[in-house]
Amino acid sequence: MSLGATVARPAPERLGPSPRRLRSARWRLGVCAAVVVAALGWIAVRGLTGSFVYYLTPSEVTTGHKAQVDQRVRLGGFVVPGSVRRTAGTLAFTVTDGTSSMRVVDTGTVPELFRPGQGVVLEGALGHDGRFHSDTVLVKHDGTYRAPDLPAAGGG
Repeated sequence: MSLGATVARPAPERLGPSPRRLRSARWRLGVCAAVVVAALGWIAVRGLTGSFVYYLTPSEVTTGHKAQVDQRVRLGGFVVPGSVRRTAGTLAFTVTDGTSSMRVVDTGTVPELFRPGQGVVLEGALGHDGRFHSDTVLVKHDGTYRAPDLPAAGGG
């Protein structure tokens, strides 16, 4: 063996992937994680916005800034005493928020608790005639349970 010659040593054995493969794998994992987080965020936002249902006041509807003709919305307010008129298949009344009032025509069923002065939430749309056309009436109540009047026992 000559003095100027180098002895070839065997390459050390590597235990695991190369640093280049590790960087590539980490990058792919990061991209996948970002896609999953973005997808979950999108699902959460879509789910929440779909479940929130806001209602408008008569003031918001009459100004025209919040509701357009034939756009389905919810309208909330109080039934004006003396404004309730029943005709064949329809119920007409006025709803107010204390500032503005709006005429309502309802063609749906009305809960037993419906009465003048009662808070209501109506589902429907603003018509071309300027009235709110409702097909669903939800009555607000205080949550106090009152048992119905029952006939006296013993029937006599």
